[in-house]
Amino acid sequence: MGRYIDPLIDYGFKYIFGREESKPLLIDLLNQILASDPGFRPIVKLEYRDKEKSRIDRDARGVIYDIHCETSDGKRFIVEMQNYPQPYFRERAKYYGAKGVVDQGRPGDDWRYDYLPVICVSLMNFTMRDFPDQLVIDGALYDRHSRKLISDKERYIFIQMPLFRKVREEDCVTGFDRWLYNILNMSTMERIAFKHENKLFKKLDEVAAYASMTREERDLYDSQVKAARDRKGQLEYAEMEGMAKGMAKGIAKGIAKGKAEVIVNMASQGLAYEMIAKFTGLPLETVKNVLSQNPS
Repeated sequence: MGRYIDPLIDYGFKYIFGREESKPLLIDLLNQILASDPGFRPIVKLEYRDKEKSRIDRDARGVIYDIHCETSDGKRFIVEMQNYPQPYFRERAKYYGAKGVVDQGRPGDDWRYDYLPVICVSLMNFTMRDFPDQLVIDGALYDRHSRKLISDKERYIFIQMPLFRKVREEDCVTGFDRWLYNILNMSTMERIAFKHENKLFKKLDEVAAYASMTREERDLYDSQVKAARDRKGQLEYAEMEGMAKGMAKGIAKGIAKGKAEVIVNMASQGLAYEMIAKFTGLPLETVKNVLSQNPS
């Protein structure tokens, strides 16, 4: 394990941002995400709601918070936090945003649907295939023709963190930049960046230290790290297997001229000789001979 907890692991994110002592960190992160809004006033109070829903265990499928926020001008809203790739992720975000609205309903004729706004913030360690190639996707209910806002009660913010391309500390100018830089690099850092410039990052350095965990917390976190690594390995194998099958189809159609190139391409993607032989239908010795004659 590294020196710091990985916030891209479900339990790691919850441990860093989901405890009472972490409130100042989460408030600042949310303020930096929302800071670009004209007229937005900073969040000053934050309350975790629905403890059971935000509980993270070994079988959890993402981090979901029901967070009630209050701004400096007295406005209140709910934030739903998510951090996990899966099918129908966009629909899942909308579902939890809608649930944040429905859960505010009250029985009786005197309720006039005056619910608090719901902002669904999705910190995504992946990109959506049909999303624009941009770091932040900020969606709301608009008229499709005039582009005018219909309602400011529901809002969906998707942050595609792999599109954050600032690789050096000195490139990070805004507070939002600095938060993403730390979140994405924390698992391999020897020190939290910017902690000498911002006392909150000094707090982050303390809260996110792996050594600060109890034995039980470490066991739970370690098990999720192992599960995440196993899952990543399975996905990578499936992707390589699919690529190998696709390449093999070309050979099966009799494209003899390109056999050597296909074999070399497979090997360059990290496929083992045995797998190349399996999907090309060629003897293992043939694969080895081709690669010995075409060194990468």
